[in-house]
Order: sequence, then C-alpha cells, then structure tokens
Amino acid sequence: MPIPLNSRRGLLAATAAMAAATIARPAWPQAPAGMRKLFVGFPAGGTADSLGRALAQQLADASASYVVENKTGASGQLAADAVRLAIPDGGSLLLTPSSVMTLVPQLYKKPMYDTQRDFVPVACVCDHSFALAVNGTSPHTSVAAFMAWARANPSATTYATPGPGSGPHFLGTMMGRELGAPLVHVPYRGVVPGLQDLMGGQVACTFNPLPTMLEYHRAGRIRILAVTSPQRLASLPDVPTFAEAGHPNLQLVEWYGLFASAKVAAATTTRLGSEVRRAMASPEMLAAAKRLEVVPRYEDGAALARLVQQDQDRWRGLVASTGIQLD
Repeated sequence: MPIPLNSRRGLLAATAAMAAATIARPAWPQAPAGMRKLFVGFPAGGTADSLGRALAQQLADASASYVVENKTGASGQLAADAVRLAIPDGGSLLLTPSSVMTLVPQLYKKPMYDTQRDFVPVACVCDHSFALAVNGTSPHTSVAAFMAWARANPSATTYATPGPGSGPHFLGTMMGRELGAPLVHVPYRGVVPGLQDLMGGQVACTFNPLPTMLEYHRAGRIRILAVTSPQRLASLPDVPTFAEAGHPNLQLVEWYGLFASAKVAAATTTRLGSEVRRAMASPEMLAAAKRLEVVPRYEDGAALARLVQQDQDRWRGLVASTGIQLD
C-alpha cells in the first residue's frame, strides 16, 4: 500500500530528526545515565573512603549520581581489578592512592593488572603526607627517643600499616634499614584497625596517612612524632618533619588519582576529567579537603600519567633493594 504524501513527509522528518540526534551526541559519548560507581579499595572511615564520598557528591549531576563501592583486599588490587573488568562506558571509576597503581604491581609476584596497559589516568585530585605515631601514653616524645629505643629493641618494634604494599609499609621498611635492623610489620585491612591496636597497646607504633590520625592526636590518644612532608604542616606546627629530625630518606607524599579502564573512549575520559576539575574547584569540595586534611591538587590525565611513570621509576629501585615480594 503506498504511503500518503503527508505521511511520507512526516516519516522523512522523523528520520532526519533521529539522524540529527545521533550526530549531536553529547561530549560524554558513552557514560551512562543513572547510577555510576566510584570504586575505593579501602574500608569505610579511611581517607580514601571519605574523599570518595565527598567527591561523589560533587560529581553528581541531573542525569546521574555516583555511589562509592568499597571493594577491599589485596592491597587495593580488588577495586582496581573491578574497574579494569567493568563495562568500559565511563560508569566505573577508581579513586586510589598512588601506591596501588605504582608500588603494589611491582611487589606482587602475580599482580592483577598492569597499570600502563589496563588503565587510563583521568585526573589527580589531592595529596597528603604520612606520619609516625606512638601511643598517647608512650614515654617517647621525639623521633630521636623512639629511634634509640627501636634500635635497641627491633623485635619489639611492631608497626601497624593499612596493608602490605602500602606507602606506610615501605616507610617502616626504610626506617628499619636506617636503624640497621628490620622492624616487625603488622599489616591491617585499612587504617582504623591499626590505630585501634596502637591505642590499645598491641603495637609499638604506626605509619599511616596523616588525615586519619589528627583527631586521635589532638585527643591525646596517640602522639605524632614526625611527618613525611617536605615542610612542617599548618595543622601540626609543633611536629617536625623527618628531614628536620635527621631522616630525610623518610620523606613521602602520596597523591590520589582517578582512573578508568583503558578501554573507555578518550572523549569520555576527557569529559570525566573536566567534570572532576569542576568538582574539585567547588566550595564544598575545598571545604571537604580542609576537613579531611588533604591538599587539593587537580592535574589532568596527561599530568597524572607522568606522575605514575615517575613514581613507578622511584619505587622500582627501592623494591629491588629491599627484596620484598608479596604473594
């Protein structure tokens, strides 16, 4: 049956409209509407989790919202692997400290991923320092006093960290090398359990991200002896840096970055980076960064790729010199 002229015109108009809609796709060509996931490889309550929740609120828009998914285990590898295997539409991102992408793959005999091959950097968002702390009732009130005790009692110098392969793990390893005797590493799944055992007297000290320790330090439950930043921090003006305390090798600043699967379209990751830049500049995110004691540090995907390469090169020599390898 022939189509009437008016109907054919309508059909042509509809077809043209559909074609125009296809051509005029948004700059975010694949990212799905609805719920998107921000994977974090560490438990609730830590720096990564708190930062992820603050960022998720600012990344949300009218078309989609973000939910933080804590996928813990294997030194952050499980969360990274979940993003690697996710549908590559931009709907799954990894928020992670630098060690998960630069140090961990070099430590494990069979890492779950290859950072350069399996991921594309989206943006760097912030950085923070680490700190060495003892129990609030400890007789050690300085790095020198604690190091003297540790040198005499290496087998009793247990140090808690958020997990094997983390920056704090290597800080403890390097401190042991400076003392001339290996210390006893006690890895936990996240920051909070290790801090609880420090306050309970089950471990002698801890290396941990500074943001998670300040509240307990101010309450007198732990005592921060030194920070790993290049300069003293405004939040702890009376606490020296390790360099000031005579241990410049124990200087370490860790960044946090967002990564997507390497299979995600370049236009999508570029748009994601722009969204992150907008979010990080918001008053709400700046206030959250101040509350979390992290330093905002937006850098685009290309700059983050350079950071990854620099850190991988830095850790490679240290890993080889220590001989540490994880199963």
